[in-house]
Amino acid sequence: MKRLAVTAALSMLAMAGCDSAPRPEAVVVYATAADETTLVNWFAEFTDETGVPVTVIFGDSSGNTQNVIGNRGAPPADVLLTSTVIDIWRAADEGGLRPIQAAALEAVPPVLKDPDGLWAALDVRYAVIGVSPHVQVGRVSDLNGLANAQLGGQLCLSSSALPLNRTLIAMLIEDLGVKPAERMMRAWVRNLALPPFPTEAELVAALRSGACGYGVFSSSIKTDGIKRISPAPLYIDIDGVGIARHARHPEPAHMLVDWMLARKALREPVSSNGRNIGLAGWRAEDARLLAERAAYR
Repeated sequence: MKRLAVTAALSMLAMAGCDSAPRPEAVVVYATAADETTLVNWFAEFTDETGVPVTVIFGDSSGNTQNVIGNRGAPPADVLLTSTVIDIWRAADEGGLRPIQAAALEAVPPVLKDPDGLWAALDVRYAVIGVSPHVQVGRVSDLNGLANAQLGGQLCLSSSALPLNRTLIAMLIEDLGVKPAERMMRAWVRNLALPPFPTEAELVAALRSGACGYGVFSSSIKTDGIKRISPAPLYIDIDGVGIARHARHPEPAHMLVDWMLARKALREPVSSNGRNIGLAGWRAEDARLLAERAAYR
């Protein structure tokens, strides 16, 4: 894990050192981020506004979550940021989080937060269908269309272990049932042009080159030159935030989470089937087993 301290307010704190006011202790955040610099700069804004420093420890989302649940780590976490709803849900389900005390939590749409206030979404991304510039547009309009036998040898996927894919499978199980969802996954696997890619970036490169005709990836990834189809319904995953049950600095932790939620100001997702995204956590193990049975690696 990498540890970074946000120091935007160091000059102010240095000046404050001349009087008797003690320097605030840093809020410790365990985070997983695609763009670490952006997150550090964001926390620097919080420090600049409040004078409260933030120490960010970057690591694997699942590993960070397990450390929060087990009250491990040096220093231990006050705030947990995850790259998938499955991890933030698991942290709450296994007793690793405390209720968030933040006015901004009220504005978070119900489908994007824990009913008991233990976690909330900070960001939302959708599962979209990508179409290579080398194939005809219009043959596919939804996820079920990717199961059509006419697409044999044209579909590519990224690993079923990636957060968006695991959450997508979990929510398909919730909406369709285990057997129909498994039939869809088996049909996707039969249509594969190449084995699933370890990363979405590799999948996008294969679409761009024409090695694959169609693919499923996150709306957050850059895909210049590739047409996107937003299937109905749209399935989502989130970046989640919660406060560690054993937080050493709970008051500034609540302050930080309130600050983050207020600035994100998420709206109701375009399509969520009216289902709380936390259901993906309940179905996560079912999704893992289904992917294994369907030979979707």
